[in-house]
Amino acid sequence: MAKDLILEIGTEEIPAGFMRDAIDKLSESASRELSGNALAYGNISAYGTPRRLTLRVTDLTDKQENRSVEFYGPPVRIAFDEKGDPTKATIGFAKSQGVDVKDLVTVTRDKGEVLAAVKKVKGQKTEKLLKELLPGIITGLLFRKSMKWGDGDAVFARPIRWLLAVYGGKTIHFNIEEVKSSSKSRGHRFMSPKPFTVSGWEDYAEGLEKGFVVLDQDKRKGIIEKGINDLALKIGGTALKDEELLETVSYLVEYPVILKGDFDEDFLKLPKEVLISVMKNHQKYFPVLSRSEGGKLLRHFIFVAGTKARDDRVVSKGNERVIRARFTDARFFYNEDKNTPLEEKNIRLKGMVFLSDLGTYYDKTERLKTIAGIIGGQLGIEPLTDVIRAAALSKADLATQMVFEFPELQGTMGKYYALLSGEKDVVARALEEQYMPTSRDGALPETEIGSVLGIADKLDTISACFISGLVPTGTSDPYALRRHAIGIINIVLDKNYHLSINGLLRESLAAITDQAHGKSRDSQDNILTEISGFFKERFRNIMISDGFPQDVVEAAISAEFDDIVDVKRRIEALSEFRRAPDFDSLGIAFKRVVNIVKGQPKGDVSDTLFVEPVERELHQSYIDTREKVDGKMTERNYKEALTIMKTLKDPVDKFFEHVLVMDENVELRKNRLSMLWEIRDLFFRIADFSKLST
Repeated sequence: MAKDLILEIGTEEIPAGFMRDAIDKLSESASRELSGNALAYGNISAYGTPRRLTLRVTDLTDKQENRSVEFYGPPVRIAFDEKGDPTKATIGFAKSQGVDVKDLVTVTRDKGEVLAAVKKVKGQKTEKLLKELLPGIITGLLFRKSMKWGDGDAVFARPIRWLLAVYGGKTIHFNIEEVKSSSKSRGHRFMSPKPFTVSGWEDYAEGLEKGFVVLDQDKRKGIIEKGINDLALKIGGTALKDEELLETVSYLVEYPVILKGDFDEDFLKLPKEVLISVMKNHQKYFPVLSRSEGGKLLRHFIFVAGTKARDDRVVSKGNERVIRARFTDARFFYNEDKNTPLEEKNIRLKGMVFLSDLGTYYDKTERLKTIAGIIGGQLGIEPLTDVIRAAALSKADLATQMVFEFPELQGTMGKYYALLSGEKDVVARALEEQYMPTSRDGALPETEIGSVLGIADKLDTISACFISGLVPTGTSDPYALRRHAIGIINIVLDKNYHLSINGLLRESLAAITDQAHGKSRDSQDNILTEISGFFKERFRNIMISDGFPQDVVEAAISAEFDDIVDVKRRIEALSEFRRAPDFDSLGIAFKRVVNIVKGQPKGDVSDTLFVEPVERELHQSYIDTREKVDGKMTERNYKEALTIMKTLKDPVDKFFEHVLVMDENVELRKNRLSMLWEIRDLFFRIADFSKLST
């Protein structure tokens, strides 16, 4: 008979940033443990609030199925001697399993055939199994940071205060340290602190509703979003849309109460971004914008309280006092920073470490002037002095009081302070745009100088980290190098910049090693190869996620990976070209060329060594094709180049049909291989066709 299971882990307030992952892991862990123990169930759902994580399993069977379990013994090759008698290993295994040797069976595993004892296992009652499984599910939840409490050894995101475990109306008894499971849950910490008894999901849901707890995180989020939008409309504005902030706030409260506050209009003289940053990042408030085009910031904010108050205005007044103090600090920092030109703040960068063994932010600025100048020069950006000026000021705002207090405003404040210092608008905008994009799909720089500075800055950070051994791992990327690489790729593709990634990396690495006296250039080639591979992997993932076939992407980047725009064009051309009806036969012909020259010598082709007419015919076809392809490659018209290359198929097929490539005559053999090498290299100018599935 199937029954429902409810597990609730009651805690002190869990950080909002932990919640989504914890909910997912709770569901995944329960599914894995139940399935692994042959327990059938209907559906699994997981929910979370700051004070609880809840698991619901419907139609959970009340008993394990009877099943057969295999216990593996020695490999068959050593299980019996030459006479066919069981060896000591076989006899010992059978004895340890309590079976007769004749009852052992042979099964195939990854490493070959082994003997196995097959035993019938009678299913246990679910209630008994849950006493063992539930504690493991709870303690198996991992968080970015965990803590201990009391004198025990158990760890969790925050101390566990109660445990509810009910299956089919009965309590599943176990304990985590001093906390014993029961059939009691609790409502809101302040508005309904008394425990209530749970016998099933209806009791539980009704008790939470009466206890001022909205358990379902999606429902809670929807209530908050609607409440904010309705209140913003009521006060004549619209709430700033911010999915991340909405997600965070939904995990800060169990019972959302939507309220508004106001601040002095005089604060609106501060840069809009400063006010928004304080409200959003520091107070978790929702800024309110006017409904007119452009969205002017209004002197209101909306916040989410977690408790009903006797007088909402008292709560609003308290939040208004907090925001007033924050804004007053920001105004002081802003006014102090304005007293000196932005350029003069650069000198302070000499005391600000970038990476411990690679100097300061002043050193980084000097490198950016070099690299940004090189990139701007290659792209023909005029005047180049604006690019170098932007690079020279790129990190100056890190030395301001505003950015020290509000680091998320770096770049933005650089723009404002640059304008106040009389810098050109394009230079000021570049200071803000250098940090774009801030996510994989984030907004890209709009200006040329901002794009160039952004590429230079990210290249320098990636190069410096790789030189210092701070390479991303599967689980760790503290310097966001993957995001930086993706950002460079997206900027280059968006702006259609034909740049040599390897060439720029070489310049970047040289700038660092020339500046850091303890660093040697000896290992630059190895580091360059490593970083180039790092970029290649990011580019590969982007192309595949954009819908290009994996084998096409692999074929293009295997042939050559340097000019990212060029590589994408080859991918696009090849992706379209392979859809042609006769593509498979062309692919087979080329693969044959690649396979036969692999590992073979390569030299010059001599027409005096041609014996068969098809040899001369193939070579002449190659020369004619190469001349035409050269023109299309210069134009970067890869689709036409591929169409021209297709004419080599018939001569190649005839060549293989009438000529023995691996002739006994060494000179003939080498000449034929060299001709095939030329054809192979021609195709490789676009892609490695051997990587394509046909």
